[in-house]
Amino acid sequence: MIAFTGAALADPFANFYGNTVKVAGPAGERLVFIDEGGTYSQKLPDGSTAEGKYEVNGDTACFLGGEQPYCVPAQAREVGESWELTAPDGSTEQATLVAGR
Repeated sequence: MIAFTGAALADPFANFYGNTVKVAGPAGERLVFIDEGGTYSQKLPDGSTAEGKYEVNGDTACFLGGEQPYCVPAQAREVGESWELTAPDGSTEQATLVAGR
């Protein structure tokens, strides 16, 4: 379930659907596939896959499915854009939105 609150109802993840988020961090690189409707999947550094759900509340999105929620700013991004993330364990990761899956 995606819950949008506040004045703006635009979907901050609209550019993510059909594209891939490459996330590089201390554990290696993983590929994240965010889908419309509050679900996502990942290809992990060891080649395994994982699935989960996400919720958008105001300006925060939390990805559920791991031991701890992974919460990030719910910001629209453009293909080719890179940004920094802070993982639940406090480590820094680099994300890039790339075209296609």
